[in-house]
Amino acid sequence: MSPAAIVPRTKKKAPSARPSVANPVQVKLLKGKAKGIELSCVDFLAHVFAGIGADEVPWLAGFPGDVAKAPHSVWFGSPAIPMPRFIRPDHNNYVCVSTFKRAEDGRYRRRKDCWAGLHMVLLDDLGSKIPFDALRLEPSCIVETSPKNWQIWYLLQRPERDPLKAEALINGLIKAGASDPGAGALTRYGRLPTGSNGKAKHQGKDGKPFSQRVHVWEPSRRYTPEQIAQAYGFDLEAASKPRAQRKGTKPISANRHVEVLDAAGLYIRPISGMHGAHQIICPWWEQHTDKDQTGTIYFIPDEHNGGRGGFKCQHGHCADRSIADLDYFILTLRRRAARAAA
Repeated sequence: MSPAAIVPRTKKKAPSARPSVANPVQVKLLKGKAKGIELSCVDFLAHVFAGIGADEVPWLAGFPGDVAKAPHSVWFGSPAIPMPRFIRPDHNNYVCVSTFKRAEDGRYRRRKDCWAGLHMVLLDDLGSKIPFDALRLEPSCIVETSPKNWQIWYLLQRPERDPLKAEALINGLIKAGASDPGAGALTRYGRLPTGSNGKAKHQGKDGKPFSQRVHVWEPSRRYTPEQIAQAYGFDLEAASKPRAQRKGTKPISANRHVEVLDAAGLYIRPISGMHGAHQIICPWWEQHTDKDQTGTIYFIPDEHNGGRGGFKCQHGHCADRSIADLDYFILTLRRRAARAAA
């Protein structure tokens, strides 16, 4: 029996929280094969990250070819200052929504404990997964990243330096039905305006990758986190309050998690440059679109996650899964192994 066949504890789903405060906005998209707005990656970055501190850097990643076949190492990326050579018009080009500070070793790292501030908000997969009538504010930028699929950017008036508020803003938009669940996290990448989508399914008849198009570019159109939250119908202040750590519970040993996942054929490798992070195959990968086995990370318990550990799968089907689901999955496998050994 496949480990993926294990069904986690059923959860009572919260009622859908669709945006209700502001009315839907109308956006004008380019028609047919009209040429997109000229917007270089350098100009985009200069507007988004204008005035950042001397001790923080934007973060980029870029590589050629099919995203599904790219090695995990390409996602490590590097600081945007100076502009990396891997950012090219014919590459898959990505930018993180946040800036980052130096780690203890003196090097910049794209990880949560080095987070410096949120500079923009990404709404992903408009058109293919999220309807355009979910928009409640006029976008700062709209980029067509694949045929009939768009990414929406909201630029912030000032960087948000409170990580709880920044995370609450991102998660609130997802719960409001305005973005694909895979777009969560402060370390999230979005596609830069100029670049190609190398996924094989988006190649043209000539075998060339899809070239992105910028439909809207209004860099002066900026918002505060509170304005965005109000437009999408959620209380940012209430959502930003830290959750109390549960008492009387002890996380399962991190080493046991890794050992069990490895025995089940679901462990891949530790992730260099990300504290306590391990690349794994999602236990529920068979339920992913195209049964994709990439994009899942397990974090060992430490002070950054309240001693609970962490689980993040970028696929929308697993948007509601957390470390509690992985704990239960691990426990189920251990119980099964114990019964088999008895």
